[in-house]
Amino acid sequence: MRIRLALPGLILGLTAAALVVPTTAEAGLDIDFGATVTLGDRDNVFFHISGRYFDREPEVVQRWHTRYRNPDDLAVALYISRRSGATLDAIYRLRRDGRSWWEVGLRFGMPVDAWFVEVRRDPGPPYGKAYGHWKKHRHDRKAVVVLGDSDVRNLVAVRMIHEYYGVPVEVAMDWRSDGRKLRDVLADEYHRRHGKSASQAKAHKGGPGHGKGHGKKK
Repeated sequence: MRIRLALPGLILGLTAAALVVPTTAEAGLDIDFGATVTLGDRDNVFFHISGRYFDREPEVVQRWHTRYRNPDDLAVALYISRRSGATLDAIYRLRRDGRSWWEVGLRFGMPVDAWFVEVRRDPGPPYGKAYGHWKKHRHDRKAVVVLGDSDVRNLVAVRMIHEYYGVPVEVAMDWRSDGRKLRDVLADEYHRRHGKSASQAKAHKGGPGHGKGHGKKK
């Protein structure tokens, strides 16, 4: 990541879409998809969770998965589309032409604040550098914080985990900090919450359980 002066050609894409406020889900969007999802099929779990989070049919997410082999990139494309209103086709064309995720976001009016979720502590690696530059320069109109693709993938993943499962941002960061793909983080937590053993434990206790918090690895 680096700081540079804003280039007029790059900010021409800033439109009223930059003012769109994304729907948040502090309480979480997590549900049990039942028999429609096979717990062992991580891709299928990811398609359904992404469909619910981004308000898309799981079949649409699955279809675009064939173009974005990395589920982290697919999540970024879906996020830009939801936030800006841009079509997935338009986003993919820019990405295919070699544009970075940061450049794609700028083209469709994504302000730098759209990538970040407020965090109460020093997030540490791999988020610390991005957050440090953002907080330092977010109010400087002459500078633009330029995020690398890995920064964008991490930030979208953290936001999605935080909002979908309703966990604190710091917890979402910890789950992601070991380098796992977003698909695997989401699928593992879904299995923990909705797997057979979890259902049996709830039934045995006569109601919803309250498990212990996660560390960096589960």
